[in-house]
Amino acid sequence: MSSTPVDVDPKPSAPPCAGYTRVSAQALTGTARAAAAQAFAVDPSLVRAFLRDDSGYLALDIHLPVSLSAADSAFRGTVLDQVRQKRAQIGERFTALTGSLVSRVDVRVTGIVDPATGRRR
Repeated sequence: MSSTPVDVDPKPSAPPCAGYTRVSAQALTGTARAAAAQAFAVDPSLVRAFLRDDSGYLALDIHLPVSLSAADSAFRGTVLDQVRQKRAQIGERFTALTGSLVSRVDVRVTGIVDPATGRRR
């Protein structure tokens, strides 16, 4: 008995639909806040994010408290070292989620969060 080839996808691909997609500034800001909160392990409600145009790219300004523990400072270096490392993570994550190209990420540390209680100091 001979077998005949079977078409696994009998439906042809639909042509792309004409139109455009807009992502609001509020949605982009919320994504930046979430990416920063995840990188710094703080509550998103403590993060403020501001976006601005930078010659066709997006520049992110992030204001947040940092979560510090004795283990963090002993194994990861200074607060400044930790912020520099996480700043890059924010830009990469934001680009991965939105497709928007980020020219720079500026981080302003606004306080310290106790990781045990989650309270701000």
